[in-house]
Amino acid sequence: MSSNLIKNTLGACRSAIAIFKDRRRSKAARRDFWALGMEECTGRLNALGMSPSEFDNAMHLPCAAQDLLTLAMRSVGIDPNSFHTLEFAYGRFMYRTCITCPHRRRCHSHLEAFDFEDRYREFCPNKDNFSELLRQRMQSQVGCKLS
Repeated sequence: MSSNLIKNTLGACRSAIAIFKDRRRSKAARRDFWALGMEECTGRLNALGMSPSEFDNAMHLPCAAQDLLTLAMRSVGIDPNSFHTLEFAYGRFMYRTCITCPHRRRCHSHLEAFDFEDRYREFCPNKDNFSELLRQRMQSQVGCKLS
């Protein structure tokens, strides 16, 4: 009984420390972003389809300082650095969707457990965009084989 209490207490302490570290990283990322200057920041936010207040609100979400979209894309088999993917992601506001997602902690947990690709369809608001990118990739691969 006492060992369960100790385990639970340690688990709660680890969670509290992780939340504290996450908040600190988020605060630093927000400070560094705004240090770029208003014109630069406004341009970047406009490219994402976000207002400054939406950005500040999103930076209070769990794992806000982490680029989960790039990790998620790699996890499901999408090259996040290809020109087509980048163009598609900005056109569909995938970055904005990811940054403002209320499921960031769940996403982060599945990415760390290496089972995101099996679970993202349950919660990810970009799931349809991932499916479309994967479909387009498959079509282009078939087209290359036929040539």
